[in-house]
Amino acid sequence: MHTKVSQIGQVINGYTFREAIETDKKGDVFVLQAKDIIQGQDIVNSKDLTPISFKGTRTASFLQKDDILIVSRGANTGSFRTTIFSGNDDNVIASSSVLILRIKKEKVLPEYIATYLNSPEGQNKILQVVSGSYIQSISRIKFEELEIPIPPLKIQQSLNGLNRNIKQQELIYKRGKELKQEIVNTIITNL
Repeated sequence: MHTKVSQIGQVINGYTFREAIETDKKGDVFVLQAKDIIQGQDIVNSKDLTPISFKGTRTASFLQKDDILIVSRGANTGSFRTTIFSGNDDNVIASSSVLILRIKKEKVLPEYIATYLNSPEGQNKILQVVSGSYIQSISRIKFEELEIPIPPLKIQQSLNGLNRNIKQQELIYKRGKELKQEIVNTIITNL
């Protein structure tokens, strides 16, 4: 069953800063920008984000746990990366280069939605609603009209488990390659 994004949650534009974002190490708010989104890698630690002194008022652009984050500008398939905010910090604000999808419907898992949007099919669906020629962008209104397949909860859970397993295997494989290279480097160093 396909469901419009607007029926499963609220889509929120990231905050538009009036001036360039300037790092303030003593800042009390952290800014999440498009560059911080790595496809499929949850945002857990706000300390890796840009700290700023924020003098604006609190808006819906402040992130909540399990918010889905979508890069709203790109040039081609794969540019519209998606991830989940898994942190507990309530002082993280998304910049205007990010759309926030806050799931409101029960039996819809944020991890499933993020996995779907990162898939080739999901990226192609997004490309159908973007505007612009070279730098494309997703408007909140058009993104809300995007239709996503919502399978039963058990299937979503199974897909999430499979996806986590694949990611874990990729990490193990990558670490194995690194260890093999370290062995070769150590042998060469000790010749």
